[in-house]
Amino acid sequence: MPRPFKSDLVLEEKISAPTLKAYYVGFDQKKFRIQPLVDVIRNVIPEFALGYHCSEQVHLTEIIERLKEAAETVYMTDKYQTRGEFGELILHLLLRDFHNTIPLISKIFFKDSHNVPAHGFDGVQISINGNEKKLWLGESKLYKSGSGGIKDLAKDITKHVNADYLRREFSLISKKLPNNIPEIEHWRDLMDKHQRLDVIFSSIVIPMVCTYNSNLFNTHDDNTPQCLNDFITEWNLLNDEFVRLKGSINVEIILMLLPVPDKDVLNTELDTRLKLMQKI
Repeated sequence: MPRPFKSDLVLEEKISAPTLKAYYVGFDQKKFRIQPLVDVIRNVIPEFALGYHCSEQVHLTEIIERLKEAAETVYMTDKYQTRGEFGELILHLLLRDFHNTIPLISKIFFKDSHNVPAHGFDGVQISINGNEKKLWLGESKLYKSGSGGIKDLAKDITKHVNADYLRREFSLISKKLPNNIPEIEHWRDLMDKHQRLDVIFSSIVIPMVCTYNSNLFNTHDDNTPQCLNDFITEWNLLNDEFVRLKGSINVEIILMLLPVPDKDVLNTELDTRLKLMQKI
């Protein structure tokens, strides 16, 4: 399937196991490809902020104003290093480009102020593969260490599989579903307050994205076999720790790992792009 954001020239899915996905950006001219990575993440902003189905209604005469609106919806503050929206953009990108999903609704729709973070799942998307329909309820972290990120993700699993939490979130989401969502009655039935938990848990996927600082960028500056082998070792160690921490959960969970040299630099570059979009 075509990737909506065409990120395959920037991100490579080097591990594609059922419960572990690992993404590699790599180097060009012995430098980490920060600008191409920022480009593809930035491209997610309009769909993420305005909604997937908004694209059917935006006319060329409105496009500048809508782009500005999308950028302002993400946030309007200089305190961006402690916020989580860029992690949510990465989650959105990975699901759309590598898992053939369709956004159901963005939690940004629940915001009533530009700079107050919205609560709820970091990503809510769906996939339809023949008779198999899955609801993707994602979580994302940007951390200075991979180990710290997966520890917090493992804690979040308890929240995701809590029946009361799920039903509260479903109550909010189901009221805001666009009418042109594919198989909309299926998703409404799934989120109904009387739906059995057995049905819900068998129908959801929990993708958990950890974008983290990797020390391997201190020892590698080229896409050599040794570089890739070292990253594969790191990814498998992080996954082993995640499996140990999360314990036995009867829900489909996918850990997604994206190493970068410095998540603060990534945040700063994305903030710069966001602020420029707000000024167009």
